[in-house]
Amino acid sequence: MSMNMRITAPVEDFTGEGPGGVPFVNGTATTSDPAVIGYCQGAGYTVEPLDHDPPGDEPSTAPDGPPDDKSAGRSTARKPRG
Repeated sequence: MSMNMRITAPVEDFTGEGPGGVPFVNGTATTSDPAVIGYCQGAGYTVEPLDHDPPGDEPSTAPDGPPDDKSAGRSTARKPRG
């Protein structure tokens, strides 16, 4: 998983398409594209990791369904072979 980075343009209030098509608004953009990040680091942009991912991109920690009452191992109700 790539980390989202905040990129600040050399022109403080730039709004428009930046390197790699990344959209800038008021001089900032976010991306996890390593090519864009590398380019910006060498071209005078400020690049810093975001403290957190934007809302809606957070992985859910809630279970997908109701809890299982069954164990993941073999059932103890099996009859012995023989």
